[in-house]
Formats: sequence, C-alpha cells, structure tokens
Amino acid sequence: MNKKMPLWVRLFVFMILSLVMTLVFSMKDSDDSNWQNLVNPETIYTYQNEIDNLEQRNQELYQRIGEYQERLKNYETDDTDGEAIANELYNEIQKYDIIIGSKDLSGPGVEIELSDSTKELQPGDNINNYIIHNSDVLSIINTLKAYGAEAIALNGYKLSWDSQIDCAGPVIYIDDFIAGAPFVIEAIGDQDTLYAGLESEDSIVQLLRYWDINIDIQKKNEIVIESR
Repeated sequence: MNKKMPLWVRLFVFMILSLVMTLVFSMKDSDDSNWQNLVNPETIYTYQNEIDNLEQRNQELYQRIGEYQERLKNYETDDTDGEAIANELYNEIQKYDIIIGSKDLSGPGVEIELSDSTKELQPGDNINNYIIHNSDVLSIINTLKAYGAEAIALNGYKLSWDSQIDCAGPVIYIDDFIAGAPFVIEAIGDQDTLYAGLESEDSIVQLLRYWDINIDIQKKNEIVIESR
C-alpha cells in the first residue's frame, strides 16, 4: 500500500529543487557574461591601434607647440624689421591655408584604394577581421604623415590637421563628410618615400593583406587635392 508523502516533505523537496535550479541558471548567466567579456585578438589590435594613433597625435601636437614657442622666441629677439616679419607672416598664412584645407594642391604622390575582403567566410570566422575600420584608415593616414605627406585626401575630401575620423556601419565619417567603400586615400609627397613607408614590414598594410583586405597602392605623377 502506497503512502502519500507528507505535505511538509513535498514542500521541502520543492524548495530544494527551486534553489538548485536558481543556482544553475545563475552560474550559466555568469559563464555567458564572462564569455562575452573575453578579449579576442581583434579587440586587442583595435585598442592598441587606437592607443598608437592617440600617441602619435599627441606627439604631433607637442611638436607643434615647440614650433610655436621657437617662432615666438624669434619674434621677440629679432630686430624690428617690419618687412621681414610681414614676409614671414605671409609665408605662415600660405602654410596654414594648406593645413586647414583652404588651398588647392597638386603634385606627385601615391594613391591607396581599400575595400572589404571578398573571401568566403568559414564557420567560426569573425567578419570584423575582413572589413575596413576607421582605425585602419587612420593608421594609413598616420603612416603617410610620418613619411612626409604634404596633403592627404580621403575619397576626395581634403584632411586638415584636426580632422576626426569615425566609423558608422559600412561608411566612415571625416568631420561632416561621409565616405563609402571603396576608400581612396590620396597623398601628395615624395612618391618613393611614401610608397616605401606603406610597404614596410611593420606597416598596417601588411596586416590588412593578411586578412585578405583588398588594397592597391600606386605611385602617381600628378595628384590634385582640391580645397574644401
């Protein structure tokens, strides 16, 4: 003859089972959260790239401060030759017209065309490795600056010293300008020097090629970068 389990025993068993299930789900959520917070190689690369770009930007700003301080010192110590100072100021105006993008420029240089990889992805592949990010474009621009580019344009938009480059889905914002793929970067300067810098072993170009990003670099005898 079967005896019914007392009510209090059934309630106790139910409480124990509920507690166990709560702990199981709690552990699962914690594991999922930890998994999502794992840092993968792409994340490390992106963060390091941003750090490198910011460090280079800071170095450029410190260099500019030093130039201003030296120029101010010269103004204070030079003889009061109004014509000489006026000529120097005129040259400065011409120089900053170029920097802020208000003056057309032309000359030899290089042209870089970038587009996302067309590789067929396999299970487990991370699509972010095969598309172009704003940090990639910024690294190329910084490389061109480091190797003496006098002026740079992205998809026809002339960059100034304080241009901001951000990513929004498949497009890149440069200040208020929107650039879509393929991304074409033009730089005026010494062809051989710029080309060598881009093709160096530690260049961002080599990493992009590793991920099958389509990248084509050509020397150009005449590049025209129009003012904004």
